[in-house]
Amino acid sequence: MGDAGSQNWMPPKVPRALPLGQANIFPAGDPHAVSVSLPTWDAVIGLSRKETWVMDTLEWSYPRFYINKPVKNLCNAVLQRLRIADGNIGCMIFPSPRAALQLSKILETHPVGSPYIVDVIRFSMHPESDVAPNWASFSAVLFPLDLLKQAMGFWRDTGTGISTRHAEFCLSQFDYLVSDSATTKAFCTVATRKSPSLLAEIPSAAAGEVKSVIAGLATGQLAVSPDDVFLYPNGMNAIYALSESLASLATESNVAAYGWIYPETIEVLRRSPWATRLFYKNGTNDELDHLERELESGLKLHALFTELPSNIKLSSPNLARIRALADRYDFIVACDDTVAGYVNIDAIPYVDVMMSSLTKTFSGYSNVTGGSLVLNPSSVHHDKIHAAVSAAYESTYFPPDIDTLLVNCRNIAWRVARCNENTLPIVDLLQQHPLVAQVNHPSIGPTAALYKSLMRKDGGYGNVLSIIFHDPTRAEYFYNVLDVCKGSSFGTNFTLAIPYVQLANYWQRDKVPKYGVPQHIIRLSVGLEDSARIVNVVAAALEKTQTQLFDTN
Repeated sequence: MGDAGSQNWMPPKVPRALPLGQANIFPAGDPHAVSVSLPTWDAVIGLSRKETWVMDTLEWSYPRFYINKPVKNLCNAVLQRLRIADGNIGCMIFPSPRAALQLSKILETHPVGSPYIVDVIRFSMHPESDVAPNWASFSAVLFPLDLLKQAMGFWRDTGTGISTRHAEFCLSQFDYLVSDSATTKAFCTVATRKSPSLLAEIPSAAAGEVKSVIAGLATGQLAVSPDDVFLYPNGMNAIYALSESLASLATESNVAAYGWIYPETIEVLRRSPWATRLFYKNGTNDELDHLERELESGLKLHALFTELPSNIKLSSPNLARIRALADRYDFIVACDDTVAGYVNIDAIPYVDVMMSSLTKTFSGYSNVTGGSLVLNPSSVHHDKIHAAVSAAYESTYFPPDIDTLLVNCRNIAWRVARCNENTLPIVDLLQQHPLVAQVNHPSIGPTAALYKSLMRKDGGYGNVLSIIFHDPTRAEYFYNVLDVCKGSSFGTNFTLAIPYVQLANYWQRDKVPKYGVPQHIIRLSVGLEDSARIVNVVAAALEKTQTQLFDTN
């Protein structure tokens, strides 16, 4: 789409940092933001540590990491309806009864001092309602707050929690809902108002349109059908669904993760019923050699998960070699292309299934989450993967969320091209600067040729890079003075930075440097602002950092 399409939404021409806790979204004040402003290094650590001075400021935050206000409001309504005044009882809400049951079973395996048991309550329209599907229905899991860490881990890793738009809708219909509990009779309540028969019906054709858009983008050497595209409420939910489905195909089977993989993807593989999980975190040829020797020696591998390129190291796996190994030893290749995206690369022929977070560049607007799986139509495993994913598929992606995603994605080709162009001068600037030890970007480094071999004719190297300073202290200072939006997520229409390890690996920060991910690494996602002005903002932060005197005592 041309320039006309780009005018649907644009950030200010000049990047700018926002106050602590303000939503990273433009126009400012729009709801359902998926990123929150963390303008200082200490603020990022404060969020990771859940410190009050940060948590009390948040307007919105990344939905898998935080229970945003619309969801909190629905939880409070549930507790009030059920007459639970005990402040030690927590509540989480899921569109899927299956996900709620999964969480309850996990929590029941953790003994706590509280006498309260875990309970699942289903809220739905009155049985006489003829609405289908019933988007006002949901399941609430009640649990002792002693188990909040375990509950948040499930919410974060599986992406099965209710979205903020969906929570707002359910709250608007709450008086029309009955509740039912299989274990606690007191939690079986009646609706306080009678439901009109069509109250919860939300028709939408957007899902089919989004699938067609994705299929069109994914089509390259191979033609992809919308029937081979599966939509999910967020990217991690897509990865979770795939891991569970693939593990179900071969019980007690083995899975490998190759390269530096996003932490929650690793957690998903640990949650799924794999017999053995093999981790090749450096993503090197030596590790592929090791894997090949293991396969030659009899290792039976069912699936291998990887990223193209890696989220933070920006290195690219040798997909051609991995494909050859997969064909020889009969395992499934699952690849996450979120950082690069279909506009830039054509990697479907080398994988069996591609995973993507649609929250990032596909949307760009920072106001909705989404995820997808795209199956390789020529894969020898196509039919069994399609059958397994279809059998487990739940329609939990709230239609107004999909409608929002459809509006956002229409100018994706224009946005990707502009962001590609805006990023290369930043890479050059940083590479030449004496304070910078290393810049990671798909266009440079040892694996640049591997990325380029998969790049489309009109594609580029993407808008995500990472920066490693010689001096960690100067990295922190640079982040603090860098006048761009700062917070979680990437691929937004506006430039966005974050000290990656301090957010994504904070509690393992001492363990990750040996894999080429130092604690002071900064991820930068370059946006649609005026290119020269982005360069000037980064250059100004570098100059301030270079001239700043630090106390070395």
